[in-house]
Amino acid sequence: MSDFERMSVLLPADLARAVREAVDGKRYAAENDVLIDAVHDWEVKQRVRAEKLERLRMSIQEGVESGSAPLTRDEIEQIKKEGRAILATRSAAE
Repeated sequence: MSDFERMSVLLPADLARAVREAVDGKRYAAENDVLIDAVHDWEVKQRVRAEKLERLRMSIQEGVESGSAPLTRDEIEQIKKEGRAILATRSAAE
């Protein structure tokens, strides 16, 4: 059996209600099971985010090392514009 530590967690009322409903609905045996599952999901999300960031860093480094011609100011602004549009689309979807 794994070692456990006791923690006290304050949740907003709507999240606390959702946790209780998950237990009352028989999806989980206890509130702590809901929170353990949620933290596991959070850990996976953080790991995936870190891996994506590392791949991005590697891609940037490959680009720098490729010796291609420097971007013009217009090209840089276009890349920024496209990136902001992608972020806005993702934010709207969340």
